[in-house]
Amino acid sequence: MTPDTWAAIKRMHASDKLALAGIARRLRLDRKTVRKVVHQERFPVFHRTPRRPALLEPFKHFIAERLAAHPHIPGTVLFEDIKRQGYPGHIRAVTKHLQKLRDKSKEVFLRIETPPGEQAQADWANCGAIKIGNTWRKLSAFVMVLSYSRLMFVPFTLSQNPADFIQAHLNAFAFFGGVVRKILYDNLKLVVLSRFAGQIHFNPKFLEFSGLFAFEPVACNLARGNEKGKAENGIRYLRTGFLAGRDRLSWPSVQNELRLWLDTQANVRLHRTTGQKPLDRWNEERPFLQPLPGLSYDASILKTVPARHQALVRFDGNAYTVPHTWAYKALTLRATQDQVRLSHDGREIAVHARSYDRGKVIENPQHVQALLATKKKAFLHHLQKKFLALGEPTAPYLAGLMNQELYPHRHLHRILELASTYSLEEVKLALTHALEAKAFGAAYIHNILLQQRAAQGLKEILPLSIPQKPDWNDLTVQEPDLSLYDRLIDDPPSQPKDTL
Repeated sequence: MTPDTWAAIKRMHASDKLALAGIARRLRLDRKTVRKVVHQERFPVFHRTPRRPALLEPFKHFIAERLAAHPHIPGTVLFEDIKRQGYPGHIRAVTKHLQKLRDKSKEVFLRIETPPGEQAQADWANCGAIKIGNTWRKLSAFVMVLSYSRLMFVPFTLSQNPADFIQAHLNAFAFFGGVVRKILYDNLKLVVLSRFAGQIHFNPKFLEFSGLFAFEPVACNLARGNEKGKAENGIRYLRTGFLAGRDRLSWPSVQNELRLWLDTQANVRLHRTTGQKPLDRWNEERPFLQPLPGLSYDASILKTVPARHQALVRFDGNAYTVPHTWAYKALTLRATQDQVRLSHDGREIAVHARSYDRGKVIENPQHVQALLATKKKAFLHHLQKKFLALGEPTAPYLAGLMNQELYPHRHLHRILELASTYSLEEVKLALTHALEAKAFGAAYIHNILLQQRAAQGLKEILPLSIPQKPDWNDLTVQEPDLSLYDRLIDDPPSQPKDTL
């Protein structure tokens, strides 16, 4: 109850002659409260009982000292410290106290504008995952913003490796039409390897790149993302302006969609800070950019890889074919965003389109055909060896067959099947007749065999095939020498003498 409300009740009852119910209705009070005020002669004075000192009160000085020495110390650590000193309360009181102290000590930032051509800011943005083929890959965006004009360049990448990082810089410089003098980064391992006692150890590979393109890499202080706020705002704008509401992204068409968004929206909008379009301010800034150096920089992935026994090289979850003559050798792999090139001692031996799927075999048909040709040659050599082992007249017949037939291995295979079905002498006799008639082919041999058997009153022998055990079909049994039985009949063995 405030003094104003108390006086209004008194006035409405005495001067306006309103009933208690009417006063309660106007002031939205309970009628009992109105009745109580009407019978009072003075405004009541309330005396509050003094509150007990908070359990945290004796430890607040210690907390203040610890915060002064370590401003970012977690509340859980402070709670454990004062608990060891006898604090009986809950961590919630410590958390609320820290919120009040830290709210009072929030830092105020100074807005800094840089002259044209002086600075750009860059960072990675994690953008979830994208499905390519049957696999999911992490999707990242490289964001670079010119500090003066706010012109933004953003490509999507499927990794954050050094090759993609350098290539994104090259594409950004080409997009901007020049190079700034300084580029600000967070403490990326691709830029900063370590910090110790205020000294920054930059990545030597990246320093080489920055030296060739004449810009100075500048690393922000630890936990000071505000120092590259333009890049942070660019990432936020990318997520809210382009990625928001896009449930399905397809690779690589999302790259074209992003570029269209940059050209038609991001870089032609009225910027909230500058009040101008980034594209218009870039036209002012472009003459101050350093010209692009007249050199090419190779940003591809370079590594030594072994060619396996199947003439395949594995890279990034996939396998790429090489000519079979390079199997079991160490090759040099050079991978760009679009291609995979394989070489040996400077000689390029294979080029493939890079696949971002996983578990795929990327083949060059010429590599496969060349390997199959060697297998056919080996198979034909094996058949020729088995055929010549049959004895005369296989050698002259093979020479005639090789001159007459485009696919000699088929005929040799069929003749060897006949040799395993019929007797060796029958087949050799059929080969002799066929050679005299210059009839080269398995069909001729088969017909001659049937004619020979028909003349002797014998029937055709059907080949035995065992589909459940295909290896057994290739087994051969040495033909026995039947003349042994003739010799036994002509010259029976002598009977042993009875010794009894």
